[in-house]
Amino acid sequence: MNQMITRACEHENFSASVRVNRLSLRDGGPITGFNCEIQICCAECGMKMRFRGLPFGSSPHHPTLSVDATELRAPLEAEIISELLGRPEGPVGNA
Repeated sequence: MNQMITRACEHENFSASVRVNRLSLRDGGPITGFNCEIQICCAECGMKMRFRGLPFGSSPHHPTLSVDATELRAPLEAEIISELLGRPEGPVGNA
């Protein structure tokens, strides 16, 4: 039987950890892209927050989640790329 765990913490303050990675096809090779990994937890009790609504895994083309959903993984590009190539792919910037 599943039991709901109740906690006294109201989760009013948060702490975020963001790591930005430079990607290449091989060690020491040219940089082919960037991604970020974001984790958020309650600053008071330390409970990890889960992200929702995205597939699990890793992709250079769209955001994904870690298997436990506590890490958001998202591809990045420099703003100048958008200026040179046009609007970014996906829902960002679409009306």
